[in-house]
Amino acid sequence: MLTETLPDDELKALDRLAHGTIAYLVIVSLISFFAGAYAVAAPQLVRFIPMALLGFSGSAIAALTSCLDRYAIGFEKEDGKSFPENAKPGAGKFNRRFARWLFVRPFLGAVTAPVFVWGLSHFAKNPEEFLGSNELLGFTAFIGGLLAKSVIDLIKGLFKNVFKA
Repeated sequence: MLTETLPDDELKALDRLAHGTIAYLVIVSLISFFAGAYAVAAPQLVRFIPMALLGFSGSAIAALTSCLDRYAIGFEKEDGKSFPENAKPGAGKFNRRFARWLFVRPFLGAVTAPVFVWGLSHFAKNPEEFLGSNELLGFTAFIGGLLAKSVIDLIKGLFKNVFKA
């Protein structure tokens, strides 16, 4: 959106925050992706580093898509009012509180991806083959980061249903 066309300072600040969030997510996802791709091919590095970097990248991409989707729909001001006023009711809109979540979400992938890879390696027929393939390791770590929030929500729901917690 063009900042000049927004009717008040709060919306202009939200627009600047959205652009800053998008720039941050693009930069950190690219840096962590290329660093993770380099690290996964470097045998001297501990396997955890590339998994965490690629998980960070995958989760940053998930956050970026959420950010862009919400930005495309519109803004939600602190008082809960939508802009534009005819923005789809009930749909998530970009707001200050959600922006904080977007900045932190990539770190969720950095932690979840290695755990996801380690867990999946126990289900592989030949775990050495699974963990020894740089391409498979990189792909799995990236997907683990991309789906980090969904995986955590699924596991939390599983424990809640199984243990009635």
